Amino acid sequence: MNKKILVIMDPIESINIQKDTTYQLMLSAAKLNYELYYLIPNSLAIKSFEAVGEIAKLDIYDDSKNFYKLSSPLKEGISNFDFVLMREDPPVDNNYIYKSFILDLVKENKTKVINSGFALRNFNEKLITLNFPKYIPDTIVTSNKKDIENFKKKHQKIILKPLNLMGGRSIYYIEELDKNFNVIFEDMTDMGRNYIMAQKFLEEVVEGDKRIIIINGNVIEHSIIRKSSENDHRSNIASGGYIEKYTLNSNEKKICGEVGNYLSSNNIFFAGVDMIGEKITEINITSPTCIAEINKIHDIDVGKIFWEQLQ
Repeated sequence: MNKKILVIMDPIESINIQKDTTYQLMLSAAKLNYELYYLIPNSLAIKSFEAVGEIAKLDIYDDSKNFYKLSSPLKEGISNFDFVLMREDPPVDNNYIYKSFILDLVKENKTKVINSGFALRNFNEKLITLNFPKYIPDTIVTSNKKDIENFKKKHQKIILKPLNLMGGRSIYYIEELDKNFNVIFEDMTDMGRNYIMAQKFLEEVVEGDKRIIIINGNVIEHSIIRKSSENDHRSNIASGGYIEKYTLNSNEKKICGEVGNYLSSNNIFFAGVDMIGEKITEINITSPTCIAEINKIHDIDVGKIFWEQLQ
């Protein structure tokens, strides 16, 4: 029997299929003759104590101009599908959290949600790295300006990150005598009301920032390394970085293997690990990316591996 897959994502008409991981996963599923369905954005709801939504049959094509076709949507229960891909991009705001609670109503004995509402809600992509103290840069999480000033004095160069965004957004490189520090702190923390993460700046970033995919606890050794442009410290592709082919070394595979075991034990099926040198800087579980780039540069099909792990 063909598997039925429901995809919850940002508006499909807005994606760039040359780079979009959700598109790659859907294309790989279509090649396996799985049935694809699309949740109309903002239609997820609870009715009679059941998660429901406006859902359309989705045909996906390897065609840059006409890459999808939708049927007329119908109200349907989310538990009517074998798999649900939760692929909405952050921010992890109140509405995102509410959607995660709605997904908790999906019947686990019938339907697997990837990643689960519980995981998305309880494992922050920045804070989850704190479970691996040996493998992360010196890090603090605070909303206190003095804490960050002392941390800046200790390391001279630091990185400030919000806890709920992605793609390099609102990430700042701060030097010890940076005159913009006060305004950056005030903006990021809303005058000290919101928590942020501060990390020691890693000089190895000049060599690039690796993106490693983990599926069902298994580390994909085929990777990419993202490098920043001359005008930006961030190497994220979304922030203007570029990529090079990379294959993990034995120590990187060991480190990511430990991460994979942790993720698997917490029912986190799909993740993207970011590493600078041999330090983990982030573990993306809301909407891991870079499968398109890895597929192209290594001539593989990570999406096929993804679906094989669910068989």
